[in-house]
Amino acid sequence: MKKLLLLFTLVFLSCGEAEDVESIIIDNNSKWVEYYNKGDAKGIASLHTLDAVVIPPKSDFVVGRDNIEEMYKAEIEMGNGTLGLQTTEVIQEGLYAYETGLYDIKMTIEGEEVNDNGKYIVIWEKQNNGNWLCKKDIWNTSLIN
Repeated sequence: MKKLLLLFTLVFLSCGEAEDVESIIIDNNSKWVEYYNKGDAKGIASLHTLDAVVIPPKSDFVVGRDNIEEMYKAEIEMGNGTLGLQTTEVIQEGLYAYETGLYDIKMTIEGEEVNDNGKYIVIWEKQNNGNWLCKKDIWNTSLIN
């Protein structure tokens, strides 16, 4: 009888409301866009784990939240930009979620408008406090040179 009661309890508890990771990631992306568009590199960096790795196009690995903040600060200082992100898929596996998506960015650099669009993959990691933060990020342009 105890085994049956234990089994029933485990089944009941496992039927609780599932976490909607895709919505959480889309919400994080909304914050990312907001931070970027208002020039808040520290805000963008706060969406990353302390040991996150960012792999920008034509650049070396950028490792760690502080270095990621500096990278975005330099980019933001280079020109006034407007970023857009569109999640196309999220796959969750335990404490990790794999996001693919599309980006577009419009910047004005020294009076000249520069536009880019492309695709990205982000690996999100669930933290002990329940937050999902960017662990790995890579993107590249879809424009043909």
